[in-house]
Amino acid sequence: MMNNDVEAVDVFAEGLRARKYTGRLERDKGSGGEKGFRFTYDDSYLKRSDAVSIGPELPLTGRTYFSEILFPSFSDRIPSRDNPAYPEYCVATGIDVSECDPFVLLTTIGKRGPSCFVFEAVVVDIFGPSDAVDFRYGLDLSLREFGLLFNFSPYTIQKIESGKESGRDVLKRMEIYARFPEVAWFEMNRNSAKMHTDVWRRLKKLYRSYSDHRA
Repeated sequence: MMNNDVEAVDVFAEGLRARKYTGRLERDKGSGGEKGFRFTYDDSYLKRSDAVSIGPELPLTGRTYFSEILFPSFSDRIPSRDNPAYPEYCVATGIDVSECDPFVLLTTIGKRGPSCFVFEAVVVDIFGPSDAVDFRYGLDLSLREFGLLFNFSPYTIQKIESGKESGRDVLKRMEIYARFPEVAWFEMNRNSAKMHTDVWRRLKKLYRSYSDHRA
């Protein structure tokens, strides 16, 4: 089942051969919690000669649209719960029949419809600075050793771990290494010559199944 971690909805206009990024639907949050929704067209999409609006309430302008309720052009894409096939739609898209988050519904059972627009989930970044710290500490590597093994700047890693820099691209690479040990081992093995013998011996033991296979 899908987790309720959809923070926004990206809209694409899909043709026969390509998709054109159209804009983003987001939650409009105030100090007291959620207040409604906002939608903004992508500037590049607005400049296209073939651009069409998502709906009458969202004409093609550069302004950001606000609404206390979900815009009709979006809510109309979510099937009614009274539809006898509604449970089947939920099963087919991997959500619970009791799911009520409009962003989850839009990017699953409402993802495709009669129009050319397709809705894709923008999920919360799960791998963050604390995960980066855990990964490096789990390998028992200094900032310098970690940087050498994975071709990262130790200074950049330090800034990310301390929360002083977002380092989104670096975190994405690091997440791959953390979640797919075979990929991490491949990268580490390429840089093994930079490691002290004792450090490398310990890492080989930690990644025993991959090092044995390579041997």
